Amino acid sequence: DLELQLRQSQKMEALGQLAGGVAHDFNNLLQGILGYAELLYEKCPPDSPDRPHLQIIHELGKRAAALTRQLLAFSRKQVLAPRQLDINHVIAEFSELLRRLIGISVALRVVPGKSVPRVNADRSQFEQVLMNLCINARDAMPEGGDITIATSAEVLDEAFARIHGLNMVGEYVIVKV
Repeated sequence: DLELQLRQSQKMEALGQLAGGVAHDFNNLLQGILGYAELLYEKCPPDSPDRPHLQIIHELGKRAAALTRQLLAFSRKQVLAPRQLDINHVIAEFSELLRRLIGISVALRVVPGKSVPRVNADRSQFEQVLMNLCINARDAMPEGGDITIATSAEVLDEAFARIHGLNMVGEYVIVKV
């Protein structure tokens, strides 16, 4: 049993290394594609019928780069890149992919909070957590159902921290799935 666990662990490590290597090489190719798409877009006259197509190529390239970052995170070769994010905007953009992932038997509803401040986070990591939570929720509802993602800004005061045994007083952005 212990030997089987060791072999399984070695397989997972090898898979992570393979995913990291492929993602790294693919990311290099994507950077070239994105660079040339930007150059063509800049040279393209504003009234050209090709301009929207170039913009779509660039957007799809950015989405592919985000998937590559997730592969790099899986392989643990990604350096985290936290930056200021509008979490409502990230969720709105990512919700289309989530809808496709969870399928038609589960409805996805996004309820963005008002006046939610920016957060300092790694976008790929945040999207990965959201995706995992939504897939787990979908799997828990084999006959269908609803998934709601809601955001809010909350202040956790000393009373809340004391009741819940936390040492986290301050302002927080809450994301509920």
